[in-house]
Amino acid sequence: MSVSHWLAPIQSRFPKLTGKHTCDIAVIGGGLCGTSAAYHLAESGVSVTLIEARTLAESASGRNAGFLLQGTAERYNRAVSLMGHEKAKRVHTWSLENHHLMAEALAVEKINCEYQKRGSLQLAGSPQEEEELRESAELLNSDGFKANFVSQAELAPALAQAGFTMGVHLPEDGELHPAAFVRGIGMSAANKGVTVFENSPVISLDASTPGNVQLKIENGEIQASLVIVATNARAGDLLPILADKVDPVRGQMLSTGPNKILFDCPIYANHGYDYWRQDPAGCVVLGGWRNLDPDGEIGHNEDAKEHIQAPMTAFLRRMGVEAPIEHQWAGTMGFSRDGLPLVGPVPGQAGALAGVGFTGHGFGFAFLAGKALATQALEGQHPFCVDFDPRRFL
Repeated sequence: MSVSHWLAPIQSRFPKLTGKHTCDIAVIGGGLCGTSAAYHLAESGVSVTLIEARTLAESASGRNAGFLLQGTAERYNRAVSLMGHEKAKRVHTWSLENHHLMAEALAVEKINCEYQKRGSLQLAGSPQEEEELRESAELLNSDGFKANFVSQAELAPALAQAGFTMGVHLPEDGELHPAAFVRGIGMSAANKGVTVFENSPVISLDASTPGNVQLKIENGEIQASLVIVATNARAGDLLPILADKVDPVRGQMLSTGPNKILFDCPIYANHGYDYWRQDPAGCVVLGGWRNLDPDGEIGHNEDAKEHIQAPMTAFLRRMGVEAPIEHQWAGTMGFSRDGLPLVGPVPGQAGALAGVGFTGHGFGFAFLAGKALATQALEGQHPFCVDFDPRRFL
């Protein structure tokens, strides 16, 4: 039961790389950011090669809950405190633009990925969390965003009986089948002329000289003028300077068979540590509980851990979910040191750009990050890359 709800069955759609290849721009990583970069580059006339160590969406992009959320991992009031008001507002706006771009792309490319825009619900289970939610919602509304208070009496019965006291509904959020979207964007990129290779791990990268970037692959090599590295939690494998900037953090997930409808939108609780939703078939997809073992939930191992999965299952039963557990899995996220993505030029590697460190909110930023990296590669700048410049850690 270790295969993700979204990936079963895992299927390869593109060949392995063998021999020598050349291109203008190589993109490493077939997740949301990498496929987006390749997709947006495809219309520019440059030759692009997208290379993935596994299959498209098989890593974190196909192992999450499929939430399209606004903002960072921090609640808005906390983000304002950490970043300052103007930057927090700008970053929040970027995430809403990311959602808009994804919705536009899936409509244009006719990608069947179960997209819905039903908003999301943040829940409070304690007086402290209720105070934080109220403060955050008031700030969001005062800055022109949309946040609606939900009283305990208005909560779904399953949520009230689980002890939640109130919530905040964010109507601009959405949800989708994450792997279907990423695979769809990858296929659209291929149809526009991008060369795609799967099951082709990059062993080494030399991007010190723009115009002469060298990639060594398990069974071949690529020479490119520029490389975009979109490997998120594995950023440090190919770019050692980022090894201490992005940490691999594991997230546990499970899904049930079809259940009667209990929840009508994606839900976040316990300061964001717990989250769940029901897909169109009624299957409950639930993840989180990393706070039960923060020191243990680090690294690239994708096995489901019983000491975390058991309380997750118990929580579902407490809310009245009766359907059997069908899938249990884990995925590795790339957590940056300041909670914000690293998107833009890589220090010491003049021929490389990176889009990594999305800190559990890749579907809130990574599609726009891919577009920004494509623009940066072609035109030399994009304001998104200014806000999330990897060189801020120097």
